[in-house]
Amino acid sequence: MTSRHALYTKCALGLLCALTINLPAQADLPVSTTNIVLPAPSAASSFKPDTVVPNEVLVKFGSTLSAQNMTPTLNSMASSVKQINRTGLTLVKLTPGTDTISSAMATFRAMPGVVSVQPNFIYHSTALPNDPEIGQQWALKNTGQTVSAATYATNNPGTPGDDIDAESAWQYQSDCSLVTVAVVDTGINYTQQDLVNSMWNGGTQYPNHGYDFVNNDDDPYPTTGDERHGTHVAGIIGAEGNNGIEGSGVCQKASIMAVRSLDATGGTTATVTQGIYFAVDHGAKIINLSLGGTGSLDQAFSDAITYAQSKGVLVVVAAGNGDSNGKGLDVDQTAFYPCSFPQDNLICVAALDQSFQLASFSNYGATSVDVGAPGTNILSTFAGPTLTTDFSSGWTASLGASTGWGYGKTTSGIPILVNPVDYGKSNYAPSTDDRIWSDFTFAPGTQFVALNYYLQGRMASGDYLNSGVAVGSNTDPFAGSGTQLQHATDTLSSPAAAYPIDQCSGKTCSIGFQLTSTPSSPGDTGPLIAFFELNTVAANTREMGIENGTSMAAPVVSGIAALLMASDPAASDIDVARAIKNSGIPVPSLTGVTTTGKAVNAMRALANLHLSVAGLADQTGAAGQPLSVTFSISGLNALSVSASSSNTSVLPNSAITGQNSCTQTGRCTLQLLPAMGGASTVYVTVGDNYGQQATGSFLLTVPSSGGGGGGSMNWAFLLVLAVILAAVQWRRRVLES
Repeated sequence: MTSRHALYTKCALGLLCALTINLPAQADLPVSTTNIVLPAPSAASSFKPDTVVPNEVLVKFGSTLSAQNMTPTLNSMASSVKQINRTGLTLVKLTPGTDTISSAMATFRAMPGVVSVQPNFIYHSTALPNDPEIGQQWALKNTGQTVSAATYATNNPGTPGDDIDAESAWQYQSDCSLVTVAVVDTGINYTQQDLVNSMWNGGTQYPNHGYDFVNNDDDPYPTTGDERHGTHVAGIIGAEGNNGIEGSGVCQKASIMAVRSLDATGGTTATVTQGIYFAVDHGAKIINLSLGGTGSLDQAFSDAITYAQSKGVLVVVAAGNGDSNGKGLDVDQTAFYPCSFPQDNLICVAALDQSFQLASFSNYGATSVDVGAPGTNILSTFAGPTLTTDFSSGWTASLGASTGWGYGKTTSGIPILVNPVDYGKSNYAPSTDDRIWSDFTFAPGTQFVALNYYLQGRMASGDYLNSGVAVGSNTDPFAGSGTQLQHATDTLSSPAAAYPIDQCSGKTCSIGFQLTSTPSSPGDTGPLIAFFELNTVAANTREMGIENGTSMAAPVVSGIAALLMASDPAASDIDVARAIKNSGIPVPSLTGVTTTGKAVNAMRALANLHLSVAGLADQTGAAGQPLSVTFSISGLNALSVSASSSNTSVLPNSAITGQNSCTQTGRCTLQLLPAMGGASTVYVTVGDNYGQQATGSFLLTVPSSGGGGGGSMNWAFLLVLAVILAAVQWRRRVLES
């Protein structure tokens, strides 16, 4: 599309074929899909269900005597008390309805004789969900596996560990179903078996899980066989996990709102902005925009992002897939919208390969693109099966000349169909009618079928390359019962859009090509056909497939954002955006070409969001006198606290103690021993095992008068002493005189 505000999607890349011709990389081979599950937070406690045993705490006493002294308190709070052999711990089962775990822990900590108190944490095996294709989803867990039927050759296999660490994150949160994510895209096949339980409940007003702004109706279902982009994006976010079929999304359970603002050829400002307003007004907390376009500033589009911002909605967008040759562009120099919009509720995502290298097609930008995420060889839900061929068998030829159709492969292994058989060395024959076709059978559940292929070459004036289809087995598509699709001469080029051949739904069709030339024709290069695909939409399919693009990287981030929001419903869109950006893994290929230089990581983002130090208040102390400072820390695993002083003359760092006892979520107490009068800022940092940190501070003021001691003399005392000495000397002089 060439209109100024046209929006488009793009997943194909560039490959060099044996004939020194650039072919777009083959996209979307059929495979299958997978999904996953997450616990919801508790309103009554700071601990989420499935992470701690309800109504249980573990207490460690200083001695048997201190435990006995607490018997009355234990009896009032606990339904049972049990010693845990060899641990020195006492398992206290709280009486249901009396105290939350958090408040009970605070009560115990405040009692003399208690050394430590903590929840009774739950641990799970780290086995992946039971979805059969999970092992091919390297973005979730990269073991260095080779992705089958990969369409992006670089770094396949990749580097173990270069993934989003979904397996760790799922131990804390896997269910995103309370957070609605709007996929503003092409239609979504909401009957897809790995998505059917992941769709937004729109009630009686929107029974089909969203809205269609292309056709202006309430059914955002695909309308052509090649409209599969939205379904693939939706599966990356929330294909159902642990259901024994296909694979999994970043969220094992989800609430995906289908907002059809594009068809297979793209969309417009009008359709996309309507989709954004609809999503915001109907409760979406995250909007995924795996789309974009170049050109001048689209103010209406920007206003829609601002509206989402005003309602606290996070918007995740694709960075874009480069120029017409599939080479990534600097969007700081060549604006790509919505990535180039400046709103702080927007995250723009570049695509990384299986070794966390910036994908060759991915756009980048030091001030426009924020993070990188997996975007090559991404296996996710398809709207229906894709049928392909390598041309080597099953094709029937009716040749008018001996130089007719032949098949082979490029040096990069791409199957091709050519005419003449020695394409590139001689011309096709004059006065010929060369036909070739093959049968393809579509299952009864097929609803839409679309034919697409790559085409290059030349035909002499008056000669033609045709493609056609006929319903029936072994039926000549170019005889009376067939339907002509493409009719091309001169320089040959691929179809501008896939050809709908819905007459083949649930039937067998013969599909093929025809070359005709005149008796006087000098001939020419002839056609080369590659990437032959028949894409479908089918009811109740469980099909999966591979795609590449920043369109695939963006929903990875949308899925992570949904995990974070589900784990902390009070978190704002800005909190979540900040956690995702700040917590990622530094990646050399993103340094200097993104705002963060980081690849997203689900576990680190969760840890970052939940890590905090709170309740620090300014303090007034006295030199030489101990001072206790109490505050709260929180996080997802074992914590550590460190503190430092900005003025070590007033408060030496060695005079701050108590950090070693702060290892779990709850109250933390530091002991300070000021050395002299003055002021110092005390910085308190809490860290976790995931490399995340949160810092708070308070001002310590130590007056230079009123008590004290320690390392300095009180100036008021010195002044009084000087006056007394002067008075004594004066009296002595008077007496002596």
